[in-house]
Amino acid sequence: MQEVLNEIAELPGVVGSCLFSREKGKMCSGLPPAFTDDTVQTIAHHTSRLVQMGGMVDMDIQSISLRFDTYSVITMPVDSETLVMTACGPQTNSSLVTTTFSMLAGELKNGLDKKSAEVAQEVVSVEPLLTQIHEALAFVIGPMADMVFEDHVDAWKKKGTAIPDRLPELIEMLATEIDDDSISEFRQKTKAFLSASKKAL
Repeated sequence: MQEVLNEIAELPGVVGSCLFSREKGKMCSGLPPAFTDDTVQTIAHHTSRLVQMGGMVDMDIQSISLRFDTYSVITMPVDSETLVMTACGPQTNSSLVTTTFSMLAGELKNGLDKKSAEVAQEVVSVEPLLTQIHEALAFVIGPMADMVFEDHVDAWKKKGTAIPDRLPELIEMLATEIDDDSISEFRQKTKAFLSASKKAL
């Protein structure tokens, strides 16, 4: 995916591109520093709405151009969830940018599909380990484990993809809910099956 963004960024007048997902936020960012996370979020939110409205009246929007004081931003939908945002100088040939994107769109969509499949596989593989962590927590804190576990897992998932490598972070979050006498037992139990799962991989 980054290779496709790099090709767009090499066009005359283009100063950077990034992908924005409604679910994941900014991805593969290559925009100038003026484009803070909040700025990108705001632009993407409004352009996503326009793309959705186009779909509602059976008129698929191919690109949206916004002119600001310093930059123009050309936004193009990759799929129903993802946009490419390209920042350009004032004299950039917009048609060249949109034509180049059209030629590379299939490659970009394939890259997104592949990444989604990899993430889905990682999420599936982490579920049995989450169950074991839940059981270890229930062993040390009892019936409160269900509520505590659910709250912390939700917070943990919001910080990044649910993959095995991030489980120690979740374990430390849960450890804050355990009294001092039981923390070492909880850590010992979770360490044992995390080590076993790494050997299995």
